[in-house]
Amino acid sequence: MSVVFGTDGVRGRVGVEIDGALAWWVGFGAAQALGPGVLAVARDTRPSGPALAQAVIAGALAGGADVVDLGIAPTPALGWVVRERGYAGGVMVTASHNLAADNGLKVLMRGGEKANAQVRARIEAELARSATPVSGGPRGRCLPAPDLGTWQPCAGLDLHGVHVVFDGANGACHDVGPERLRAAGARVTAIGTGDGARINKDCGATHPDVLAAAAVQHDADVGIAVDGDGDRLAITLRTGRAAVTMDGDAMLWALAEGLGAGNVVIGTIMSNLGLQRGLEAAGVRFVRTAVGDAEVWDGMVANNARFGGEPSGHLMFRGQADDPVGSCGLFTAARVLGIGVDRLRARVAEYRPAIQRHASVRVADAHGVTIGDAGLKPAVAALVAPTADAIAVRGGRVVVRPSGTEPIIRVMVEHEVEREADSGLADLVQLLKGKQL
Repeated sequence: MSVVFGTDGVRGRVGVEIDGALAWWVGFGAAQALGPGVLAVARDTRPSGPALAQAVIAGALAGGADVVDLGIAPTPALGWVVRERGYAGGVMVTASHNLAADNGLKVLMRGGEKANAQVRARIEAELARSATPVSGGPRGRCLPAPDLGTWQPCAGLDLHGVHVVFDGANGACHDVGPERLRAAGARVTAIGTGDGARINKDCGATHPDVLAAAAVQHDADVGIAVDGDGDRLAITLRTGRAAVTMDGDAMLWALAEGLGAGNVVIGTIMSNLGLQRGLEAAGVRFVRTAVGDAEVWDGMVANNARFGGEPSGHLMFRGQADDPVGSCGLFTAARVLGIGVDRLRARVAEYRPAIQRHASVRVADAHGVTIGDAGLKPAVAALVAPTADAIAVRGGRVVVRPSGTEPIIRVMVEHEVEREADSGLADLVQLLKGKQL
């Protein structure tokens, strides 16, 4: 089978792109690429998860790895176990924020980091020879799974007297999230509590409107939502009969309070212009990277930044012993809420995000027509440049980029004035559609 294995592995429709044979070969390939040693396997709550996880385990055992089966566990917990136990790596069966009809396979290396290019290439090579039978039975052993009770992403957080609505997205954090928050002293009302057939459906971090409504309905102080595998976060703060939603940019703004001049915060090309301007006014340098947590992490390392993230709610931290590897929704929630609910409300009230408008323009063949080696092909970039420059002169910002998975060009225009954002987006969309790319 020919499969491209990216930094987040492979993801698709169960029974079409994702099946037991693929899972077996990913397990086998991970054992070959990461071994010798122990591989940890975990999954979220999707109905397809148990069978796919067992196929991964069977492949890993055939590849010579010893295996621990963590069962249902968030991706950040898998990364923590791999790092703390010194395992060779791990495989997470998840499609993250996708719905239950999809699933996927994500590989972590020793230390809990996502698979690098060398490991991914080795796994792809094993997948390419999947028509070749592997002789013999299991060469590895199934070992007892460690206790995840010592995974404490909210350690040090004090939420006594705080009422929290927690939306577990019907995913891997549906039980551990409320447990950790109650251990921090919070009164917790839990929603999205474990029906894997409804994972991410009208719930979780991708539906902050549902979280905001629940916070108001239950008269809670705070709402916290993660996605299906627990690496993405949304927060709402209730104020009277309304609730204010914090995306990843607002969280970065809140966390940056008190950073001295010359410090750095890392965002992406999609981060809000208001975040950049607010930080720069406070003397904090804001550095943008390409979209993706791997790019954000590289930017953090290159600029010696303590934290960075994306508007989607993927935030990462570095420099402290307890910092997770990669993005962890519960850890981020603990750091943001550690500011204090009242101060957090005040900090968010000070945030002045620009108005963003988004559109997607479908093209005949994005990978043949619009995408070059480093993004948009020069002809397409030249087409949009005069309009984008005019918007920038008027105080706005434009991002035009190809989708990595579909024949679509994604357009974003932001401006402090709503009509400028609306008209700028309309002009760019009309321009792109008029050329019939």
